[in-house]
Amino acid sequence: MELIGTKILTLRKNKNITQAQLAEALAVSAQSVSKWENNLSLPDISLLPMIARFFGITMDDLFNYRLDALNYKERFIRFMADNGVLQFGEFRLQSGRFSPYFIDTGKYKSASQITKLGGFYAECMREHNIDSNLLAGNTYQEIPIMIAASMTLFNRYGIDIPYCIGDTVGKQMDGRDRVTLIKDTLTSGQTLHANLMEIQKSVGKCVSDVIVSVDRMEKSTISHGSARYEIEKMHDVKIHSIVTLDDIIYAVENGVIGGAEYLSAMKQYKEEYGGE
Repeated sequence: MELIGTKILTLRKNKNITQAQLAEALAVSAQSVSKWENNLSLPDISLLPMIARFFGITMDDLFNYRLDALNYKERFIRFMADNGVLQFGEFRLQSGRFSPYFIDTGKYKSASQITKLGGFYAECMREHNIDSNLLAGNTYQEIPIMIAASMTLFNRYGIDIPYCIGDTVGKQMDGRDRVTLIKDTLTSGQTLHANLMEIQKSVGKCVSDVIVSVDRMEKSTISHGSARYEIEKMHDVKIHSIVTLDDIIYAVENGVIGGAEYLSAMKQYKEEYGGE
């Protein structure tokens, strides 16, 4: 069995931080972290929840570390579930539909959560080889994610992309830019459509890509096609999602997260409201 010190070493290196940075976050000495990672001593039991929370994992993950065996989509789904963002039950959406699952992005509240979330957006950009010269976020929920993603792109990959917030902060977008717009969840597409129309009216058609955390794969409000398809066709953009409803269903089916009792309801929901 892998020792906890070795697990902490792996987690720290994956997060690309130094022993001193981890020590500062946990209010211990760098020497203590070094001893843990060399399996010369163990963290105090009171520190274990802090260590798990810092790395955005559960206590089970800390003692039975399996994230290294998961792809980034599965890691993201685990991250959402562990932080209470992905919930199962019965939820009334703004559309009036009742959904067996819900993405509560209001649960992202800590620096460690936003940092990790930005990392997943950056991984999505890298996976799809998005060629952008400007990142944009335009809501109070999405601006921190956009900043975290830009920092990850620079710190992890050496990619230095300017960012834009409204009309006053960062590089201001114009019609010559290739803008990647950071959004949270894609459902009916109404909010995204309004955002893209506002940008087009202000500076022209400069948004080339949109990244969302979850594509619920639902039909648009104007046709039987999916919201994703209709937005892409209407605005000549490409929408990339970290995960889709299909990915969540697959993760539940394969035991990456719990929620097996809601599988039938999720599949039925997709059958009723999914876009073609």
